[in-house]
Amino acid sequence: MGDLPNSFSHSLSTQSTGILRKERVGWTILATFIAAIGPVTFGYCVGYSSSALLDLQNENAPSDVRLSSEQASWFSSLLNVGAIVGSLIGGWAIDKFGRKGTIVLCAIPFEIGWLLISCAHHVSMFHAGRIITGLGIGVISLAYPVYVAEIATARLRGTLGAVNQLAIAAGILLSYSFGVLVHWRWLALIGAMLPALLVILMFPMPETPRWSLGNNRNSEAANALLWLRGPDFDVEEECCVIKASLDEDHQERLPWRDFLLPSMLKPLLISIGLMVFQQFSGVNAVIFNAASIFSNAGFSDAKLISITVGAVQFIGAGLGCLLMDKAGRRKILLMTGLVMCICHVVLGVYFEIYIPPTEKTPQADTLALLGSIHRSVQAKRISSLSITSLVVFNMFYALGWGPVAWLIMSEIFPQRARGQAGGIATLINWTCSFIVTQTYQSMADTLSIQGAYWFYAGCCFFAFIFVYFFLPETKGRTLEEMEAMFDQDKQDYERIS
Repeated sequence: MGDLPNSFSHSLSTQSTGILRKERVGWTILATFIAAIGPVTFGYCVGYSSSALLDLQNENAPSDVRLSSEQASWFSSLLNVGAIVGSLIGGWAIDKFGRKGTIVLCAIPFEIGWLLISCAHHVSMFHAGRIITGLGIGVISLAYPVYVAEIATARLRGTLGAVNQLAIAAGILLSYSFGVLVHWRWLALIGAMLPALLVILMFPMPETPRWSLGNNRNSEAANALLWLRGPDFDVEEECCVIKASLDEDHQERLPWRDFLLPSMLKPLLISIGLMVFQQFSGVNAVIFNAASIFSNAGFSDAKLISITVGAVQFIGAGLGCLLMDKAGRRKILLMTGLVMCICHVVLGVYFEIYIPPTEKTPQADTLALLGSIHRSVQAKRISSLSITSLVVFNMFYALGWGPVAWLIMSEIFPQRARGQAGGIATLINWTCSFIVTQTYQSMADTLSIQGAYWFYAGCCFFAFIFVYFFLPETKGRTLEEMEAMFDQDKQDYERIS
């Protein structure tokens, strides 16, 4: 580290005496929350369709922008298509342009997409805008967790990593709230302000020291650490530790065949498993039916319902920030997975009681009227239980499976594989999101609504099993320690073979 800047000379000489080695955390927190404008925009995009579609499907909407049910379905799901493509771009971009650089660049598709939607006068402009904003979502969903993981110290990484879900929930809640007050065009223009704000505030923030050192920008890395950690921290020592972990192969992208090595394959499969279970937890199915469940309980304003759901997710994400580095990743995933499973079971029971069977049998025809009355009475009796299940599910998803899957993805991959492997995991996530979104209705038609919820309950249970047997605890470990842990698996494998 011979080219460390002169600004370190005084602080390093002080540290050599052993007097001061304390890190400051304020600037790291600041950088985390400024970069979080990216996932806030992500959440705003997700929440936009809830309010906007009520206006765009209204019979009083102008004919050139009125959406049919099928067009509205694509309006929601095309966001996932864009995110799938964006995840492929993001894996390449965070290695090419850096973590900070990629966060800034993702503002471009966000801005273009929102302006297209705000000026739309044909359904094709809506769909194009959603695909383009989806590109930004795919990129930011990978770039932000990696950025935070690489600027945070081990003791803060869990708490700050959970800010990702908090910011997404804040964006959803922001979109729901403004949706009550303004028309869909103005709602899109407000969305266009967020990426512009991201670019302005993100420029003064540092690039991650790991990416800078991996690209032989040693002075830039040292300055970044000095800004993040403060003059009372041994910056040179941290630079040396990071540099040592990168010296072997940081100059080259990892060959794809190396992902078959145990040290790479195990973290990749863990991350993919978490992404699959996150989406098949059924969070979209719960949100899709929130309006009908609240309606049965006596609520009539769909936009008010959306705000309630968004607020619950925000509270859950806030609790996740507080608990992530105290309880640990494994315990949170295990606990929230079981609670989500129970909530799905209860919601399935609710729909089993409320919805009459679809089979046409003589007995069903004979007792149709009596059965309908009986089921309606039972549904009213348990409506409060169903609402409680919905609220608890959203809170525990936001507390656990929402943030932790992304946090672990940013933690367990070595530096040289973080872009490629993170891109694969993100691609799987958004592909599963598209599958779940597009197949929910056909699943409900085939299995019944209650059967669909019980299917998701089974997925949550298998998620619990997966975490219990395969996920190591990452709380309190540095990124270098986790890389060494999986490298040890590789060394054990080579000794046996």
